[in-house]
Amino acid sequence: MREQLRAASGLQVVIGAAGATGLTAAAVSQYWLHQGWVIYLWIGGGALSLWVLAHGLNTLRRALGTRVVAGVLALGIFLLIAVPYLTTVVLGSFLEQRDLLGSTPHVVPPHFTVRWYSELWDTQGFPTAVKNSLMVATIASLATTCFGLLGAYAIARLRFPGRAAVYNVVMLTYMLPGITLIIPLVFIFRWWGNSLNFVLIDQWYGMVIGHIAILLPFIVWLLLGTYEALDPDVEHAARTDGASRLRAIRSVLLPMTLPSVITVLVFAFILSWNEFLVSKVLYISRTPMLAPTIVNFIDPINRVEPKLAAAGVIASIPVLLLALLMQRYIVREIAAGSVK
Repeated sequence: MREQLRAASGLQVVIGAAGATGLTAAAVSQYWLHQGWVIYLWIGGGALSLWVLAHGLNTLRRALGTRVVAGVLALGIFLLIAVPYLTTVVLGSFLEQRDLLGSTPHVVPPHFTVRWYSELWDTQGFPTAVKNSLMVATIASLATTCFGLLGAYAIARLRFPGRAAVYNVVMLTYMLPGITLIIPLVFIFRWWGNSLNFVLIDQWYGMVIGHIAILLPFIVWLLLGTYEALDPDVEHAARTDGASRLRAIRSVLLPMTLPSVITVLVFAFILSWNEFLVSKVLYISRTPMLAPTIVNFIDPINRVEPKLAAAGVIASIPVLLLALLMQRYIVREIAAGSVK
């Protein structure tokens, strides 16, 4: 019976690995073929292949070892995500347009060029959009994480009238689509501008407030489980020693939850960096943001795909750097979650 189970698990690993490899090749083929339906096959089939691969590896974990299982699974994820990105986006940004639209496959760009990057920086509004997005994402992620930390702590630890209502409002706000939040936000911004002569629309600080309003429910929800999982006796001991509530949060709870807080900070930065709806609605002429600016490059008649690929590479750099710098905390948080 055990041998049959091991054989079935081995077959699952082979099927999952073959599916991941085949779908990676299909995604890479879009480098030349430009068939839109393949991307849907890649998303659905890729998720299924990873699930089959993970299920088979989990059964063989004792025989193969945890490191081997983790390495094979990481290789499958790399094949499905990193390889198509490297070929279609990174290599595509160094191609001439005639090479990308041709039907001849080539791994190395035949006419290597970096002129799309220089054209991007010469495009009116693009450097400003990168600067604005960096500033807004940094401030919004830091502020949202701080506010979310305090909000999650209050809901998890404090007992006050309306606590359940506040928690339900946070969850409901998180589940609502963004368009239902942006409409009242614009009305509030207009009221501030008309009644108090404090303009928020088309200002960088207005963008920051808008991003915080959209991200805060999600960040509170992420941190809520972290504080609910902590032993309250640790905080009670600090309070008994004379520490104030803020001092206990800063000196006791924050060091214990630092991996979770750093992980949430990275998520908040990524979400703010990629935010499209708020950035599009609150922009008129002064504060271009990166996501709407890149979308404006998509012209169905005169589309320059290598330029779009170069813009995608530039947009990926801050996120990748932040993930690499904070990977120690992210991996620690993932390991802690798996133990729980």
